[in-house]
Amino acid sequence: MKKYIILFAAAVMGLSLTSCVDEDGAGVPIPPKMLLQSTEYNVDFSDAEQTLLTLRWIDVKNATYSVFFSNNENETTMPLNNTVTAGELNVLSMDIPYSQIKSYIETAAIEPVEGIYTILINVTGTPVDMNQPTSLEPTGSNVQATILVSGLDDEGEE
Repeated sequence: MKKYIILFAAAVMGLSLTSCVDEDGAGVPIPPKMLLQSTEYNVDFSDAEQTLLTLRWIDVKNATYSVFFSNNENETTMPLNNTVTAGELNVLSMDIPYSQIKSYIETAAIEPVEGIYTILINVTGTPVDMNQPTSLEPTGSNVQATILVSGLDDEGEE
């Protein structure tokens, strides 16, 4: 009787292990997804010690990136050609001076709501070689975060 129980348990275990193998084979990792470090950033112009916003995202490799500001009030966008720095663990970062944020607010004529200006930061990744595994859409994938800006008066000055 014990022999049958052991054989049954071995058969069940064997079936459960075979269900773990997907179409790509066992142990084939999925490509990393592009992801921003945060979905919301707070920028306070009244804090004299802070003058840069550091944007970080996952590098999916096999991609080119474009970073730009946009907003929900109008269709004004502003591309950012700042230096992108590679970090540890496939993370890319870009330092964005507060002056660029202020310039975009003025250019896009964004109106504050209760003293807070809301802008969007977008990172679009476009695959370089579609023969390589990628989590990006062929035409590019976009991730977005909100930047809440305070410390500017109604005229947009510090």
